[in-house]
Amino acid sequence: MDKPVGMFDRDYEWSALTRFITDEQPGATLGVVSGRRRQGKTFLLDAACRAAGGFYFGATEAADAESLRRLSAALTAHARPATPFHFADWSEALDALLALGSERPTSVVIDEFPYLARANSELPSLIQEAFRPMRDQRTTSRTRLLLCGSALSFMGRLLSGNAPLRERSRPRSGVKGSTR
Repeated sequence: MDKPVGMFDRDYEWSALTRFITDEQPGATLGVVSGRRRQGKTFLLDAACRAAGGFYFGATEAADAESLRRLSAALTAHARPATPFHFADWSEALDALLALGSERPTSVVIDEFPYLARANSELPSLIQEAFRPMRDQRTTSRTRLLLCGSALSFMGRLLSGNAPLRERSRPRSGVKGSTR
């Protein structure tokens, strides 16, 4: 992936993202990107999605149903399916995101993930289930899902202790917490 014009002093981060996103190995992978606000995370992740033809979704503080509606609309605009997406729940939405990587490694970024988890506290557990090791939707996908957020304490807890996503992630490719 070519580094975007206007990106300075981010060679290490760009390399790590490129390795993670373009990894040809089978199986969906999960990564976590966190950092303080105004450090360039959104710019970097959006640029990586654009360069790789991936899907970027920026969450907002909204009710759960509104977030699902916004994700449905954004994914419909990205994938251009025969019929628009209208996700009934997050399990259905996660399976659609995993399906994006059915033919090739595909980056999927959910930026400001803490907003979604605040509106639906079971979302980390639903991602844990979607990334269950022998689950067909995960093993046949090469989606590279990146959860991003500026709420450092929340993002740190995603992979710590007995958090649902801890068992679904392990460090790899310079991106914190990816899994096979």
